[in-house]
Amino acid sequence: MNREAAVGVAALCLLLTAGCSSSQTPLAKARPGAPVHTFAGGCAGTVLTDAEPPQWSQGGWTVAKGSPWPVPWAIGAQGNAVAFLFADELVAGGSPRVNGSNNKVLWMVKDSPMSFVVQGTPLGKTEPVVSVAGGPSIVDVPTPGCWTFRVLWGTTDRPGSSVINLEALPVGSLPAQRVA
Repeated sequence: MNREAAVGVAALCLLLTAGCSSSQTPLAKARPGAPVHTFAGGCAGTVLTDAEPPQWSQGGWTVAKGSPWPVPWAIGAQGNAVAFLFADELVAGGSPRVNGSNNKVLWMVKDSPMSFVVQGTPLGKTEPVVSVAGGPSIVDVPTPGCWTFRVLWGTTDRPGSSVINLEALPVGSLPAQRVA
């Protein structure tokens, strides 16, 4: 096994075991008969994968048995938010990209709150730079690098949040083509 594959397997193992205990359901699992892959695009501990996402995030999807998940996705650090990346990887700058595609992300939150917001900041910064409504959205970030996306919902009395870190490629780049 080459170094890149070993790192991918190790990252997936961390994803599959993170936050799990005997009283919790796994955050992700392999689909029966489907190989599991990890993809570029996550950063600072976030892993993009085509494993089966948590059951609560699967509404509206139809996936054939033995097939990998159709778009890469990442789960929030707290296990209660998911980002499905139709764009495969984010690219800095405005949409559409040079090939006509967009930075489309479907943000989902466990227990489906009526509304939520996603605020993005470059890793290590404190001020939100990008803010989008939860659900499907175009997430255009102005600069490349690792971005921290805070998924926020609830009220002041009962706030909820999760963090998903995603890498943005330099302006004008295109994500690598995924191999099925």
